[in-house]
This record gives sequence, structure tokens and C-alpha cells, in this order.
Amino acid sequence: ELNTAALLPSGAHMVSGAMQGSLLKMLASQTSGRVLEIGSFTGYATACFLEGAAIAGELGERKETGIGGREGGPFVLSLERDRRALGIASAHIKAMSELGLDEDAAEEASKLADGPIVDFEGDSVSFTYKGIAGCEFLRVNDALATVEEMASSQSQLAPFDIAFVDADKTRLMDYVDALASNDRLLKKGGLIIVDNVLWKGLVLDANNNGYDSSDETSPTGSNEEKALLKKNRRARKLAMKMHQFNSEVVRDERVEVVMMPIRDGLSLIRKR
Repeated sequence: ELNTAALLPSGAHMVSGAMQGSLLKMLASQTSGRVLEIGSFTGYATACFLEGAAIAGELGERKETGIGGREGGPFVLSLERDRRALGIASAHIKAMSELGLDEDAAEEASKLADGPIVDFEGDSVSFTYKGIAGCEFLRVNDALATVEEMASSQSQLAPFDIAFVDADKTRLMDYVDALASNDRLLKKGGLIIVDNVLWKGLVLDANNNGYDSSDETSPTGSNEEKALLKKNRRARKLAMKMHQFNSEVVRDERVEVVMMPIRDGLSLIRKR
């Protein structure tokens, strides 16, 4: 989180916190350790999933059959569009794969904040953690299109246990549709985890009161006040989108949903 604040300060608030990270690690550890992450950002959740995947591998028989990857075993595949964020995320996972997670590793990782971090180049990069779990960052132009293609293709990609969706908030139901349409990408009984479902608490206002037309009036006042009002309007519009998603997905008979009020809201959506 400190590295993100130093290297990508505008997005420091977007990093999954320690409580949420512990939950993600635990969930991954209770499966075969296969996770599809849609939205890497700077790699905090990726690291949590990778640690959980390695635990799953240690509990299972993967140590005798090789390192997890696309075709099977404990493996985290992370999709991201932003090359700057990918540069930071890949640096974090590189440090984790080489040094582990002890105090010395944390001290070394903290030096990343001093830079420079180079924007991600190429299409993908892969790492191995503890000689068990694999991790691949894949740079994409449109994550939804990539997910839909993966779900419809007959590739050698083994299905995942968990899909973590921290991407375009206006197309969340499209992601659920792609993941629930068949069992190629997400196995039957798998989890779709969606972040930010309470959207700064504004979803509660959208649910209880809605937003009236006064929110759309022309801004007046200083440039700072106008910018703040514009930001608030965008947040409220996204909150309405999240409310619509929450309302729709809970009625979807293909899944069952539990919404957890931790951090910015996290929904666990089990595929039936």
C-alpha cells in the first residue's frame, strides 16, 4: 500500500486492505488454488491469492507433479490494461517470488517506493512462488472481451476455482454472464468475487432514497468546488450502477450471493 501511494498516489485508496487480503488468501487456500483475477492494479490482491494458491498446493499433491500453470495446478492469472499498474504489480510479485514474505523480504520490497518503476512492456510475464504456485500477468486491451473469449474457446486453460472481478463497474453483470454461461473458465461451484459493491457507502443511499434531479444541476462556486461536485456526481452514478448490479445478481438463479460489509463491500457469488 505504501509503495502504491508513492508510485501511483491517485490510486492508493484502491488497494485491498489487510483484512480483505487475509480473506482472499484463505478462500484461495481452500480450493485447488486456481484464481482468475480481473484487474491486477498494483498486485496486493494478486499476492494474497498467490500465497493462498501456494498453501493449496502444499496441502495437495502438486509438489510431486510440478508447478501450477495454465493447464492445471495452483495458478493465478491476472488481467490488467494499465501498463504503469502492471509494472508495479509485476515488481511486487517478482520480489515475493524471489524473497518470500518474511521481514527481510518486506524491507526489500519497501525499496520499490524509491523507484524507478518501468511501465510494463510486452504482453505477459510469469513467476513461480515457493516452487509450487504459478502466476502470470497478462496485459489486455479489454478484459471483458478476453474473459468472453476464454469462456467460449476450447483452449488448454484449465477452469478456475475463483474469479475475482475488480474491473469496469458498468459491466459487472456481463462478467458474471461470461463466467456463469458454462464451466470452461469457472468450474461448477466456483466463486465469483466482486469488489466495491457498497461503493463508498453510497449504494446504501441509492437503495434507500435514490438521487434526485438536484444532483444534476449546473455547478456553481470555485473551480475546486465544481471539481468536487463533479467527482461526487460520478461517484453517485457509479453507486447507482453498483446498486443495479447488486439487485440483478441476487435474482439470478444461476448463482447464490453473500454480500460482506468489509472495506468497500465484497460479494461472494457461488456458481450453482
